[in-house]
Amino acid sequence: MHDLLALAVQAHGGAGTWREPSRFRARVHFGGAIRAVKGRQGAFHGITVSGDTRRQRLTVAPYPGPGRHATWGPGRQTLRQDDGVLVAEQLGPRARFAARTRQTAWDGFHAACFAAEVLWNCLTMPFHLPSCDIRTEQARPWHEEGAVWPAVRITCPYGFAAPSRQQTLYGDGDGLLRRTDLGLDLLGPGAAVAYAARHRIFDGLVVPTRHRVYVRNPDGTRVTESTFLAVDMDDVQFV
Repeated sequence: MHDLLALAVQAHGGAGTWREPSRFRARVHFGGAIRAVKGRQGAFHGITVSGDTRRQRLTVAPYPGPGRHATWGPGRQTLRQDDGVLVAEQLGPRARFAARTRQTAWDGFHAACFAAEVLWNCLTMPFHLPSCDIRTEQARPWHEEGAVWPAVRITCPYGFAAPSRQQTLYGDGDGLLRRTDLGLDLLGPGAAVAYAARHRIFDGLVVPTRHRVYVRNPDGTRVTESTFLAVDMDDVQFV
């Protein structure tokens, strides 16, 4: 494992602590310009997500409205009534994003796939990285507000659902992951940068509860005029 990833795992609670829970749960609020761009202005405000710490599985409720919820995995999505009755399903959800741009509107399945993929990765980072057969290479550090953040570039394997197959992760002096350069593959071409902050301890694991994603300039700086995606979490539980 790359030194930065090993330090990040330890800083976020340690591999031993991560082995204990099999499930997670969190209250999530979505915001940012992406909702208007994609025509989903009312989606994902005040939702509860629950998922598997070992496999890429997530449930979003309520969605798309009261009495219903969405389930997600890389190979299949469903919309169900809360009594379990299947309303609709979609196989190979990522394939439906082909040839779309950042301006293309989304339907309910598009929005649920994007949100679930982002949230599963946020809530299992960095612990899932050593087990998903990623490739790593050294990357140039980033200078942020007088500090130097070391970096590692990762490439996720095909078949693993990540917001961006190639990402550059940056950690602070304590090993907490603070910044990610990525492409947000489901949105089409374009560079983005994600910042993680307000790290809190839940059941012995350190979780950043504030995530902000911006368009990234060619020099690596962020376009601060607009927040492309905002994710805030609370009431996080690992069981």
